[in-house]
Amino acid sequence: MDSPQNTTPFTKSGIKLVIGNKNFSSWSMRPWLLLKNFQIPFEEVNVALYQRNTAEKLGPLSPSLKVPALIHQETTVWESLAICEYINETFLDGRGWPASPRKRATARSVCAEVHAEFPALKHDWPMNCQASVDLNVSENIANEIARIDAIWSCCRRKYGAGDEYLFGRFSIADCMYAPVAVTFRAYGAVLSAPAQRYADTLLSNPWVKDWVAQGRAERNEQVSLGIVSNM
Repeated sequence: MDSPQNTTPFTKSGIKLVIGNKNFSSWSMRPWLLLKNFQIPFEEVNVALYQRNTAEKLGPLSPSLKVPALIHQETTVWESLAICEYINETFLDGRGWPASPRKRATARSVCAEVHAEFPALKHDWPMNCQASVDLNVSENIANEIARIDAIWSCCRRKYGAGDEYLFGRFSIADCMYAPVAVTFRAYGAVLSAPAQRYADTLLSNPWVKDWVAQGRAERNEQVSLGIVSNM
């Protein structure tokens, strides 16, 4: 895929993606990566989070008053996985998921798992592109890291033939786990060799690198290790 530096800037279209701060809005990162990696033109609408006027700015854009939200013609979709499904159905003709029914079922399962589970990681290890520290690994954190390690290693072993991503070629599953790879690098998580290779693949993706670079460049007084990455 083309790198951000070698790609002609996207022209504005009927698609708007409302996102938060790139430094810590992991949920915003997910549909943004899907659009970028599949080269779907869109207009990026940035709303700074945790500000006094955040809800006021999000009011006309997102029914949940949270990010991300996708606006396309008369349709508004909010919540990351729902947005990815809408993009897949509307613009990708199903290419956002693996073609094999077996792979696709597993991909949806592991995406739902990262969406609904891992509360300790989401609370204690929020995504922070600017962080580079070794945090304490509690028993709950260790158990959740081990589960993600198992997901990555198993999916790569069983379904990863043909390319370096979780199910071979790039898919929604990689969008859902990319913020986790950023988090693991930031806080020094120790992974098995297969899981680390997959994490390195995600971190080497040109659009992941672009998002992280923009996140690191942000200046925001609210950015801290204590922010919960729940948007």
